[in-house]
Amino acid sequence: MPDYEIRVLNDDRYSAATIHERSLMDDEAAIHAAIRLAAGAPFEVWRDLDCVYGLASARPLTHGALLAAGG
Repeated sequence: MPDYEIRVLNDDRYSAATIHERSLMDDEAAIHAAIRLAAGAPFEVWRDLDCVYGLASARPLTHGALLAAGG
């Protein structure tokens, strides 16, 4: 299982307020975990040096992640 870093961001959307480290099955599972941990706050999900969700991500949001995020 890959290791992920979930960064819950401050209101400025650039600095991390809290960082959680998790080993999860895949990117989608990490995004869903981040949604729960962030509780409405902006967040990023990183797998090693790759941002898989958030401002630095080049990956488009999946339909499931958008629904879970309320979008």
